Amino acid sequence: MGSGERDQVAISFGTGEVTGEFISETVCLTEQFGDLQGDNSPADCAKARVILADQMTEEPFRSFEFDGVMGLSLAGLAVDPEFSVFEQLTRGKDPSKFQPQFGYFLSDSDAVPSEICFGGHDPRRYSNEVQWVPVHQPRLGFWQVKVLSVSVGGKALPFCEGGSCVAIADTGTSLLGVPRQAAQQLHRSLARKATESNSELDCRQQPGPELVFELEGGVFLSLGAVDYSRAAPMQIQSPKGSQTICRASLLPVDKTPALGDKAFILGEPMMRRYYTAYDWQQKQVGFALARQPSPSEGVAQHRVIGSPEVHV
Repeated sequence: MGSGERDQVAISFGTGEVTGEFISETVCLTEQFGDLQGDNSPADCAKARVILADQMTEEPFRSFEFDGVMGLSLAGLAVDPEFSVFEQLTRGKDPSKFQPQFGYFLSDSDAVPSEICFGGHDPRRYSNEVQWVPVHQPRLGFWQVKVLSVSVGGKALPFCEGGSCVAIADTGTSLLGVPRQAAQQLHRSLARKATESNSELDCRQQPGPELVFELEGGVFLSLGAVDYSRAAPMQIQSPKGSQTICRASLLPVDKTPALGDKAFILGEPMMRRYYTAYDWQQKQVGFALARQPSPSEGVAQHRVIGSPEVHV
């Protein structure tokens, strides 16, 4: 593109803001991290429109080390099809060679890298058959599925009776998001007394009720205490003395015009337990139990950025 004036846009990102210009760019997929030798075939590349940031707020971007963000939502959230990198990559491709799908694996350890797979999904990273759920209202652009029921310890949550809830599979949310109206009830249902009381207690290892989502198409997703619990216990005072309580780590989700007030967000706790696949053409999301490999299995080299210290 020439050096003349370009359209600009300001975008909110987390707690900060980015100002940038619209440009055209060639985006290529590489088979291995760091393999940027310029020898990609045209089949691996696509022309797309992106926003080139020229101004960023100090917070939070000073602490970020990534080069950019590639959105992978459905077309409904793209400004224009040319801004959807994945749509541009799939156009004109032979489905037998490049499936219009991508798969996501979230590692539960810094010793093993998380992965995203374009052009299909990776059977090495899950341990049972992928179960597919149709995207609910794909025109909205979210990888959203219909929730028929939510239960804790076998007891259904009245909040979702009649299949009135939805859930978004979101790789960018670090907690399990729950509708604000249901958050207090879920906290109470998932809280439990610890079986022991000491400063070294890890609540993720304490027994707790199973949290189950029934999705459209007869697909059930379940989380155990190890998945949804905060690691640190809470001390409360009662007439009977001090008690040690284990709680869930939940993110209240506010009502939005697009999603309403009954939207769950299936963030990292669900993504660690389940490998997820996203079918761009058929508009469906696949779930399978994730298979966490050991560091000795020869996975790709990687560098961990900004990993927090783990205190157990």
